[in-house]
Amino acid sequence: MDEPEDIFDEEELLEDRAEKKFNSDLDELEKTNIDYKRIKNIDQSKKRAVIESVFDERTIFHLNKILVNGPLKRIEGVISAGKEANVYLAYDLEEKEVAIKIYKIDSNTSRWMRKYIIGDPRFKKIPNNISKVIFLWASKEYKNLKRAYKVGLRVPEPLFIKNNILIMEYIGFESIPAPVLKTIKSPKDPVNLFNEILTFIKLLYQKAKLVHGDLSEFNILYHNQSPVVIDISQAVAIQHPKAEVYLARDIKNIFQYFEKLGLETPDPTDFYYDVINREV
Repeated sequence: MDEPEDIFDEEELLEDRAEKKFNSDLDELEKTNIDYKRIKNIDQSKKRAVIESVFDERTIFHLNKILVNGPLKRIEGVISAGKEANVYLAYDLEEKEVAIKIYKIDSNTSRWMRKYIIGDPRFKKIPNNISKVIFLWASKEYKNLKRAYKVGLRVPEPLFIKNNILIMEYIGFESIPAPVLKTIKSPKDPVNLFNEILTFIKLLYQKAKLVHGDLSEFNILYHNQSPVVIDISQAVAIQHPKAEVYLARDIKNIFQYFEKLGLETPDPTDFYYDVINREV
């Protein structure tokens, strides 16, 4: 006779457990949501803290203006960090990836920058103010990129310049930036890659009238099995008194890299004279 009551009691117990489990799941879901928001806020705070710890108030001011008025919508993680500048992944107003390079206002870096500026006929007057030297340096990279891009060389397209802030084409697949050549242990078709880089050096000199000045496997991106040359701020006009010294150094760096890969390379001296279009 007690059996029906036992069944009902058991059903009530199961319903009670189910309700508690449901409420527990809701609580956990809400907790997860709160944690996600908290972590997201912390991440945003960290991003701001990283930027604010590296850059001065004026840079922060102009960054905020760019984020409020365009052409940027938001700035994401660091792509690369160096003594001269940091490069960040950012998104424009159309949610397209771009790279933003921010040069540090630093007296030490401004000293060595001068040797690449003095003697370049494009820059008649070199300021003494550290900030203005850095701004000139950023402008120099923008102009160098424009020159190279205009003649069809594979460099990031320059998009925007303001003081020490340069926005340019992003090289990579979605949020994953293209790696530098140095990190690629076995490039596909190294012979073709070698020839593409040599063609870049030659056309940069003959068509863009520039010498990179610091070309190596550390500032060539490997994208779609092809080279994309970056860090062209120190590039000098071919009229620069040390242009041919820098050219010889670029050629030496590239030949040495491919020789280490086991590639049989031609005589670098012959290539040098081919670039400057002069008989040996």
